Formats: sequence, C-alpha cells, structure tokens
Amino acid sequence: MRNGLRTVLLVLFALGVCVVPAFAQAGSTGSLSGTIVDPKGAVVAGASVKVVSKATGQEFSAQTSDDGTFTVPSLTAGIYTATVTAGGFKQSVVTDIKIDVGKPSSINVELEIGAANEIVTVVGGGELLQTQTATIGTTLTGRQITDLPTASRDALDLVLALPGTTTPGRPRTSSVNGLPKGALNITLDGINVQDNLLKSNDGFFTYVRPRTDAISEVTVSTSNPGSESSAEGAVQIKFVTQGGSNDYHGGVFWYHQNSALDARNPFSATKPFKVSNDYGVTAGGPVRIPGLYNGRDKTFFFGTYEGARLRRQTLQTTSVPPTAWRTGDLSSVTTPIKDPQTGLPFTGNRIPTTRISPVSKAILDIFYPQPNFGTVNATSFSVQPTHG
Repeated sequence: MRNGLRTVLLVLFALGVCVVPAFAQAGSTGSLSGTIVDPKGAVVAGASVKVVSKATGQEFSAQTSDDGTFTVPSLTAGIYTATVTAGGFKQSVVTDIKIDVGKPSSINVELEIGAANEIVTVVGGGELLQTQTATIGTTLTGRQITDLPTASRDALDLVLALPGTTTPGRPRTSSVNGLPKGALNITLDGINVQDNLLKSNDGFFTYVRPRTDAISEVTVSTSNPGSESSAEGAVQIKFVTQGGSNDYHGGVFWYHQNSALDARNPFSATKPFKVSNDYGVTAGGPVRIPGLYNGRDKTFFFGTYEGARLRRQTLQTTSVPPTAWRTGDLSSVTTPIKDPQTGLPFTGNRIPTTRISPVSKAILDIFYPQPNFGTVNATSFSVQPTHG
C-alpha cells in the first residue's frame, strides 16, 4: 500500500513538472546570451557555460560556438549565476544576472589564463546588455510591485504608473503612448487574458484579474515587439506569477477602511456607513513529503488567497407611495379609480379599507418603505434609506 501511494504521488509530480514548462514557453520567459574571450580579445570556442537559478537551483547548460558566443533560451524571470569554464583558463563566475520577461540579456566574459581550479568572480551581474532587439520596455519587480501605491490591489493598475500611460478617467479608460486600445496585448504567464471580443474599444481590461501579491514581475514593451508577441499588439503588457523556491516564504496582509475615519460629503447631512476588509495570505516553497519525496531543486509550489468583505450604506432617493395611498385614500389622483366589481368610480377616489387585500398590503409594506425624506406632493414621497 505504501509503495502504491508513493508511485501515485511521484507520477502526479512528474506530470506537474512536465506541464509547467509547457506554459512557461508561451512568451513568459527571457534569455541570456554572451561572448567569451581571452585576455587578448580573441574568442574562446568550446567553453562550457552553466547558468543556475538562484531561487530554484535549476541548471541550464550551453557551449560557445566557433565565434565564442552562446545562448540560453527560455529562462524564467529571476536572478541567475553563470559559470564559464574552458581549458587553460581560470573558472569565471558571474553572479546576480537579472533576467526579465521578453527581454534578452547579454554578458561578455573575459577569461584569465590559469588553472581551472582557480575562480574569478564578477559580482553584480557584470555589464548586462540588451543588444539583440530594438524593443523598448519597462519592468517592475519585487518591492516595486508591493510598495507602489495603487487605488486597488489589481496588478493591472501598476501599469498606470509606467511612462507613456495616460488615464483620462477610470483606470479602464487608460491608453499607452496614445495608441488605440486594440493595440494592447495583455498576457499572464504568456496566455492572453483580455476580453478579445471587445478589445478594439475596451482593451485595458482582463477577464483574469491578477492581484499584486500573486505577481512577481510586470513588463510593458512599447516599441518593436518581438516575434513572441505573435503580432497581437504594439504594446505588450506581460504579467508573470510568483513561483516557489528552495526557501519557504509567505506573507499575510489586511487592509481596513471605515466610514468613521472618512470625511463627510459636504452635500450630505450624514456619512454613509461603510466597512471594508481586504485580507489574504501567500505561501511558497519546495514540495516535501517526509519519507516520500524531497522537491528541493526540483518541485515547488506557490499559492495565494485574497478575500474581500464590504458592508456599506448607499444614499439614494426614490419615489414611494404617499401614506394616504396606503390606506386607500387616492383623492390626490385625478384619474377616477373604479370599483372592479361594479365598474363605478369610488366616491372621492377613496377605497374602503375593508376592500384592501391584506396580502397586497403586506407586499406593499415589505417592498415599499414608508417615506422619511423630502416634502409631500400630490403623487409621491421621497425616501432615504437609513440602514446599511
């Protein structure tokens, strides 16, 4: 029984590991390339390049070609370390290489002559260049996402703070570089999440509303999008969700709004009642099942939950039947009110209370409150709700 359970769990993990990279290839990755040279500037062919993710420990390997260049494609956004080894040269390690979605990065490494067991470390990512494409873009990551003030916890609102974005009214009316909304292409982990039926006039909107705590990176490309954009728009807005790492991490948040802390509307005698609570939790790390599976450097999880509770009172004015009408006194109505039994008008347009159905009266009391605001007129009263 124990061996059977272990087999089932391992199969499920294997399927998960196979599925996740398939989604990652859909335009939610970056790449790293570079040139390896010797102290005289001559290219080094056949050098081994190993790129390792700082968060997950995932390794990628490449070898320089005859012109000394290498390329490592399909890297998820994050921080990496590149190690270069070649015969007759010291081992060179470049740390803190930042990879962004949709942005090919490049490093140039100059090897030093020496033994392979000697190590030269370049801290800070060296000189990161983006020379492969003419794409222009801006990227927000980490603390920039969580600390940037927004009107909501909607990750799409982060785009409003980036250069070129104008918002004439609500966030949904925004445009980028003055382009029509049909020029926007919004993706989440490489998958389009827009309402494409209304994209031409309502492009700044998504069916899936990513929250800020679930996002690790947002990139906006505003010029010369690459082939990964599939010609879907001149402006590419790319969201990348958080992922697990070799360390367990998480957080808890709670936002509270209360009408007791709000200013009163100068055109209202009272403050509408409102209590809003927005709360949630995030957690991620390696998958571990004691005695069965250790997912360090292999399998990871990340999850987020957000809940919202809103209690409020809305001030509205509407028309309800005057008090006299409820007792059958319709004398203020000029149209004759006829008795359905005799076909003759009621005297003075007054219906006897004995003729009023108790069921109708109960329905009237339930769905039409008594007037409590405004002035009396011939046909109606105004009502202002007093309960949230």
